Amino acid sequence: MFITSERGHGKSLATELAHDGYTHVIAVGGDGTLHEVVNGIIISDNPNCVVGLLPAGTANDYAKNFTLEKKLAPLIHNLNAKTSTKVNLGKITLSDNTAEYFINIADMGLGVDVVQRVNRSKKLLGSNLTFTKAILESFFHFKNQEVNVKTSDWSWEGRINSLVVANGKYFGSGMCIAPEADIQGDNFAVVIIGDVSMRDYLNHIGKIKRGQKIDHPEIYYHRANFLEINSAHGIEADGEYLGNNPTSIRLIPKKLNFLANQPL
Repeated sequence: MFITSERGHGKSLATELAHDGYTHVIAVGGDGTLHEVVNGIIISDNPNCVVGLLPAGTANDYAKNFTLEKKLAPLIHNLNAKTSTKVNLGKITLSDNTAEYFINIADMGLGVDVVQRVNRSKKLLGSNLTFTKAILESFFHFKNQEVNVKTSDWSWEGRINSLVVANGKYFGSGMCIAPEADIQGDNFAVVIIGDVSMRDYLNHIGKIKRGQKIDHPEIYYHRANFLEINSAHGIEADGEYLGNNPTSIRLIPKKLNFLANQPL
């Protein structure tokens, strides 16, 4: 077992382990830890190394796409059975041409503010209350942002509360923001929450948690495998803040071997 000591250590450690010939690297933590391990494996010379997850983080949203438990026995069973599934990744290219991969969800707008608040908190309230508190605090400070999105099939321009590019279905500690997302599909599920008010958002949180699509004139559901985004604001992925002004997000189909049975 190896223990990470700082942000980014999971990525470098995963790369070293893959270089050393390990066939499996198991992330013990949440979506942020998994994010680092995935990026470390992908840039190694052994990208076929299988990535596993023992959910032990704040949100564990990617695990909800499977039947992953916070127990060792199912993990060991999958290891012994050599069970793995090919899953999609997303690739974000930032304005400085640096690239970052994500396994679950990337988003702009309110989610960035929420993630930064959660990561600064001591998380003493538990995952759900920590995220709910961060969302409510963000609403009092966050201002909807201008964004321009282009794909091969559609485009969108205006003020957003949130722009979600979803590989997995869940974010924000169990909110099913993209019920039609498919981690083995041909496209991202793209959810645009436009110029909505705090009251609008709060009125629909229950439906989001239940995985229901929302019928609202400022909420749009699209699909795409490549997006060009022009914005002066930041982006986060898998609960990790990445930086400002992404230039593109591309689907990389079935890029990673993930230690699990077929997704739900």
